[in-house]
Amino acid sequence: MSPFSATYSVQIDGSTTTVYVADNLAKWAIGYMNVSSYDPRNVGAVGMLFVFPQNSTYCFWMKNTRIPLKIIWVSGQRVTYWAYGRPMDTRSVCGYGDKVLELDPRFEVPKVVKVGEQRPLHGSVGFIFVTGN
Repeated sequence: MSPFSATYSVQIDGSTTTVYVADNLAKWAIGYMNVSSYDPRNVGAVGMLFVFPQNSTYCFWMKNTRIPLKIIWVSGQRVTYWAYGRPMDTRSVCGYGDKVLELDPRFEVPKVVKVGEQRPLHGSVGFIFVTGN
């Protein structure tokens, strides 16, 4: 259950890019733990999107995460909160939404995040953008 087995296309403030997807309990627990790259599969991904079943408060920590992250909570398409995740930090940061986007901290904090179509990484890594919530 690797969070690096599929990608989503996302539109971040109008610019389309690729992120890995964590869409179940096992992938949520692993996230970016024990990796040293934002794109460990070399597919052009710039971060990871955690997709949850409903809007709620979700807390994240950086234990065993070696890379710094900008952690962005999203409700629907609207950014509700963001925090800077420091490598190996065990303090929790919490925010509200139905998605959390983890990005390289050099990215600007977006205002709007639109999620496209999920693609498994079996052979082809291309994607087709589909506008959605």
